[in-house]
Amino acid sequence: MLVLKITRWLLGYARFSVLGGSPERFFSACARGGIYLWDIAGRPNSGACVAARSYRRMRRSARRAGCRLRVRARRGLPFLLHRTRAHAGLWAGAAAFAAVLYLLSLHVWCVQVAGNAAVPTERILAALSAEGLSPGTRKKDVDPEMLAQRVMLRFPQIRWMTVNTQGCVAQAVVQEKVGKPELADLSRIRNIKAAATGQILSMKVYAGTPLVRKGDAVVRGQLLVSAVVEDQRGGNTLKPASAEILAETSHTLTVSVGLQRSRWEPTGAVVVRRNLDLYGARLPLTLRVRPRGTWRVSREKTDLRLFGNILPAGTYTERWEEVRPVRYTLTKAQAREEAVREADRKAKALLRGGKVLSSAPSEKWGKDGLQYTVKLDCAENIAEESEIFIKP
Repeated sequence: MLVLKITRWLLGYARFSVLGGSPERFFSACARGGIYLWDIAGRPNSGACVAARSYRRMRRSARRAGCRLRVRARRGLPFLLHRTRAHAGLWAGAAAFAAVLYLLSLHVWCVQVAGNAAVPTERILAALSAEGLSPGTRKKDVDPEMLAQRVMLRFPQIRWMTVNTQGCVAQAVVQEKVGKPELADLSRIRNIKAAATGQILSMKVYAGTPLVRKGDAVVRGQLLVSAVVEDQRGGNTLKPASAEILAETSHTLTVSVGLQRSRWEPTGAVVVRRNLDLYGARLPLTLRVRPRGTWRVSREKTDLRLFGNILPAGTYTERWEEVRPVRYTLTKAQAREEAVREADRKAKALLRGGKVLSSAPSEKWGKDGLQYTVKLDCAENIAEESEIFIKP
């Protein structure tokens, strides 16, 4: 029904009334003559609708029935065009709009990235732009296969990539590589030596011949598990040794913290510059120039979206904040807190997953700052692989 109404509107139709005579004879004559009528109304307000091209054909049927026809309304595209024929500017504007719309449809105005996780979207968009795909690029200049290959060469993490264009939107769909699990290299022969001096608390030997026992004291570099393994026949073979040996160790960490510091503080002067990104062109919205001196700048780009799609328009804001160097002195509490924090960081990096059993900190204050020393009793895995090189 909707399609029929649209067709009638495009072809044009008229609503008319039948006056005098015999409306019934008139409608019958139209039907015999092949004139299609709809929305027929009987007496006393006889009338109907007819296609514009068939209106003249009804005159003979009206004369035979002794009726007169009067047009009540004219509707449809032909009548609309007829009423606007004198408005040349309207037609010129419509033609210009159609031409601009056609020219814009020849370009890519929206670039999207999908499927990425490890590689940031900003980096992929920058690579696409460097290879010739950015808002404003003509669609005929885009070679999807060559573009995908060039971008993949820039990112070893990407295993597969394709570029699809639909309308004025170009979407780069990527699939990243899955990292291979690290497997133990069993081809290298290695012993297990002590990574630190201490007393063994527990041992888990997975391969090799243990040379120490629980409770033994060992020194750094001492051989703990040998790669030489004696078989059932009394012969010796070489196998990669593997073990987890937990020992109580001692470490001394020293951290120096200066009291005199310098930092940048804002002066309160702020300059905001805004631009309008429209179809690849950046138009200034403010007349402020880039300030000179020592300034801290932050940039923000806001894209306009419609139904989830990024439009080729947005705002680009730069916020410049003037800063100056300011010298200040840490208090003892602040210096101590920073020293403790740095010592904890060093301890975590040194122990490689071990734990601290006890600690004995000491402080030494000087003119320039604090020297913080902490002695740690720890429980850590001291098993360290040492490869054996065998000459062929």
